[in-house]
Amino acid sequence: MALTDDELIAISDLPVGKNDNSNTQPDLITLHEVRGTTDSVFALPYQNTNIDVFGGGAAGQWALNFQNPLQRVVLDLEIYFGGRSVESTPPNLSALTLTLTGFSSGVIFAPATTYDAAAPDNYFGLTVTGLAPVIKLGGKRRRLEQSGQVIIPLVAVLLSENPLTTQEVAQGFRTLSVALKRTDESQTSVVPILGGMVYSNPLPSARDGALVRMS
Repeated sequence: MALTDDELIAISDLPVGKNDNSNTQPDLITLHEVRGTTDSVFALPYQNTNIDVFGGGAAGQWALNFQNPLQRVVLDLEIYFGGRSVESTPPNLSALTLTLTGFSSGVIFAPATTYDAAAPDNYFGLTVTGLAPVIKLGGKRRRLEQSGQVIIPLVAVLLSENPLTTQEVAQGFRTLSVALKRTDESQTSVVPILGGMVYSNPLPSARDGALVRMS
């Protein structure tokens, strides 16, 4: 039996949900969600990508709380040295520390210098704490501007694949964070400018898992 006009209900009349917690990404998210707002939730949940700005000065910091422990975070960063550099001199990032929190695995891509190059043991001497990422060849090339000023790209894929711990279940979320800054902040002779973008997307796939492992 067909519904009559008086039995039909407009979508706008249905009860709506609210996402009013700007500090935690919900387990199910929708395409129209805007962080920090209380937009009405009408749509079915879809995977989406959150985009955040990283740094822009002498240090960079990104952190976000996730109800869903399965997350993929992609770093697309640049380390800019304002001083001139000799073209044949390899970049040295030993004065910087990349601190990762909440991730179970990851990969940093290093540009190859020759066609038969092997993956290096580290990324130009960069210190990484909180995780032991795999270093693989690939990613963006090092760019040397005509002025001699150096921009070093730092591209990484980081995964959170482990279930929530007892403590994380109790608090209702897992915090993922990335920080990049000088190891000794009192050292001011070499102070690069750090910047870029961070992309986070839920539910990493089996391809992501293969990407961040050695084989």
